Amino acid sequence: MGTLAWLSLALAIVCAYPAWRFARRAWRFRARPTVIAVIATQVAALVALMLLAALTPRPDLGGLGWFAVGLAASLFPLALGHAVQSTRLRAVAVALAAIAGLLTAGIAVIAVAPAFSTVTVAGKRVPVTASTLVDGYQLAVHIPPTASGFSSRDAHLFVPPGWIRNPSSTRPVVIMMMGQPGNPTLGATLDALHSLGTERLDDAPFVLVVDQLGANDKNPPCSNTSAGQLETFLAQDVPDWVKSELPVSGDRDDWAVAGFSHGGECAAYLGAKRPDLWANVIDISGPDKPGEYRSDRTRAKYYGGSEAEYEKYWPAKVMAASDYTDHPMRGIFVAGAADPHFRQQVEDTATAAENAGWKVTYWAVPGEGHSGPTLTKGLATAYNQLIPLWLKTGAILSGDRFLCQPDQPNRSCGVTQVAAVAGTVAIADLSALAVFLGAQLLLFFTRRRIPAAEVDSAS
Repeated sequence: MGTLAWLSLALAIVCAYPAWRFARRAWRFRARPTVIAVIATQVAALVALMLLAALTPRPDLGGLGWFAVGLAASLFPLALGHAVQSTRLRAVAVALAAIAGLLTAGIAVIAVAPAFSTVTVAGKRVPVTASTLVDGYQLAVHIPPTASGFSSRDAHLFVPPGWIRNPSSTRPVVIMMMGQPGNPTLGATLDALHSLGTERLDDAPFVLVVDQLGANDKNPPCSNTSAGQLETFLAQDVPDWVKSELPVSGDRDDWAVAGFSHGGECAAYLGAKRPDLWANVIDISGPDKPGEYRSDRTRAKYYGGSEAEYEKYWPAKVMAASDYTDHPMRGIFVAGAADPHFRQQVEDTATAAENAGWKVTYWAVPGEGHSGPTLTKGLATAYNQLIPLWLKTGAILSGDRFLCQPDQPNRSCGVTQVAAVAGTVAIADLSALAVFLGAQLLLFFTRRRIPAAEVDSAS
């Protein structure tokens, strides 16, 4: 048995004697002080229960724990009533009532602890408020470049509201990179998720937007070069940090690497090169090679002027040279239909992925160019595909809550649970009262018949 079950059993054992004493006195019609104490304590316990549900940020996480509190609310008053009524054994009765009270408090704390627990992620406390339970939370985090030494700006992490509601679960993760020039912010991610509605936002993965540039005026290739050990940073330092700091699934199917423009090319390259890390790639408006605008300078500056060396880092070339039989890949490629420069490059990368055996989605956003709506709509398309898959496989917990509907707000759900507890306690009390009164009436009429029978026999 678990701790809660053992405490409940201990409470029941401690309360057994005073409960028996209470019932014995009640049976003899000498229990008015005891009955008053019991009723008053139970009413106070139920009022306190309702206040807890009203004031707790996530009362829905109490679940069955509220019924443990209800059990305590039913048993402890019996012990207290006995202490009030007892005369000869007052010291023993008070001691037993005090012990029962401590056990009751212990049960209450353990049973409904999830409803009161704070949420900590990446070593930082996430406030649990009505706002964060609906919209999630974002925070800045620093990723140490332990293996790479790459100097990056702070990353930004999106904590989904569904995880805040159920922090004992794990979630998928998306590692995102913005374009050049650009900042590692969550604006486009949040716009995309909000555009899909509350349900998708609630079921969202952790999204970590990392800095693959170092500064807005830098444009390093997504490989280890004189510009920095960027590939090591993205394929080792970042995943290592995610695994150690975030409650994420360890299954590669639950990991995605994503990017826009410069970040899109990085995502396609990293996905192609390291299929052991992530099974999903999101490439939005990404070039087909590092330093695409000035490929001749990029080749000369970072790859010693060697075309063969340079092409080792083109996503399509890596895909063509790799076998993904043991690591199935999913690629989502999006470009603006009105983007004269990058649409064809994204399409070529998508074709290469398809030829390499990836499961590919390609979409040219009608009437849109390189950025803006293409980025938001592209991310929305990707999340709209991946989140249902993760829900289906159980990578995202839908958060079934005791007695509640899946879409029921946390406050309403908690009130439903507590109302069920209050109703159960009330039914138990009324049932006991009905049995008690019924038995007393039966005894009353039985005793009235006895003298009449004796008189008849004597005559």
